[in-house]
Amino acid sequence: MAEHPAATYDPRADRHDATAWKQSRNGLVPAVVIGTTLEWYDVMIYAQAAAIIFPTIFFPEVGAAIGTIAAFATYGVGYLARPLGAVVFGHIGDRFGRKAALVSTLLLMGGATTMIGILPTFASAGLLAPTLLMVLRLLQGLGAGAEYAGAFVMIGEMAPANRRGYWSSIPGIGIYAGVVLSALVATVVFSAPAEWVESFGWRVPFLVSIALVFVGLFFRMRISESPVFEKLEHERTARSLPFAEVFRKTPKRLILGVLLTAPIGWNGYVSLTYSISYAKEIGYSSETAILGTLVASALAIVLVPITGWLTDKAGRKPIYIIVSILGIVTAFPFFWLLDSGSVLFLYCGHILMVFGVYIVTGAQAAYLTELFPAEFRYTGVALSREISTALLAAPAPAAAAALYLWSGGPLWTAGIMVACSAACLIAVWVLPETKGINMNYTADDLGRARA
Repeated sequence: MAEHPAATYDPRADRHDATAWKQSRNGLVPAVVIGTTLEWYDVMIYAQAAAIIFPTIFFPEVGAAIGTIAAFATYGVGYLARPLGAVVFGHIGDRFGRKAALVSTLLLMGGATTMIGILPTFASAGLLAPTLLMVLRLLQGLGAGAEYAGAFVMIGEMAPANRRGYWSSIPGIGIYAGVVLSALVATVVFSAPAEWVESFGWRVPFLVSIALVFVGLFFRMRISESPVFEKLEHERTARSLPFAEVFRKTPKRLILGVLLTAPIGWNGYVSLTYSISYAKEIGYSSETAILGTLVASALAIVLVPITGWLTDKAGRKPIYIIVSILGIVTAFPFFWLLDSGSVLFLYCGHILMVFGVYIVTGAQAAYLTELFPAEFRYTGVALSREISTALLAAPAPAAAAALYLWSGGPLWTAGIMVACSAACLIAVWVLPETKGINMNYTADDLGRARA
């Protein structure tokens, strides 16, 4: 609690003009939600293609099981680029403006996804095809490295302090809207005749991405800059590297922020991506496996903002602690329900994951935003998320598939899920409460609070 700098401020200084906020949010909210929807549509359509069709068209000579692992490995490569994206676009966001970073990430991410839709296959280009796939996946990950983080930082810096938890969680709707959209598109495309899917149909979901880019760009070019950034620019007397400042001035918060994201990194990606392949392996159809993630994501669209609202009422820490405990107790039941062989129980398992991991996004947005000082907030938040995703989300689907081949079951995968939620619980316990903090605070204010 000693690290909370809010006491250095007069609370009246952080009052927001209600009319100005209403005017800003009418353009800002759709701008960030559409961008986050695009990010997660891109992520999930790739994951679903990796589980269903990429082993056949990009890795046909290594067998089904190894081909699936290889396809998931290219999926994971994109996450290795995300920390670099957090540094590059975090720098843009902290030095040149939040808006500039959000426009840049949208263009790079959406452009790379669209290009995947025009790639040659192994049959026509040999090893060049999976090589190009990996390059585009890296570019996709680079752009995504600061997309969602920038979205909730932007809203967190503009929303009223007493409703910051709720409004900051709204971009999280885009995560699960992207999952739902990708599941609907994938269900339609991948349930078509196999000959059409393998020849051209698999390209359709990636080409659809370009429409989301144009819509997102339309809204993002019209949003205002964050008033926190504008104030910072007006008062800033020295220029420093945000990346270096995060490690120099808030290393502890960065490490704990990484742990806050651990359940999203491993648990979330196991349940959203690997579970499709796992369900197919134990006898479910592709359509059923994908629809399980759709049902859960539709519920998450409702529960994520409710979770954010609860953090405004009860505080960031209490809600995050509850969510972390739910992650610990739901990991093994998730796989037990999938193993039942019942379609209904499979859906129940995915719904369980909504409470075990998906709603973490509702609790996390305001908390991470409030943990870092204004001058390197974008970089600090993006790095917290993307270091975790590089370490956990990148290997999650391929590692889970490999663990299944090695052990013959999901025991080890579920055990890692428990460990990630436990690490998150410890991090929340150590971190201070930040509810209501003034978003203009700087690293110097944080240093005085520690003293």
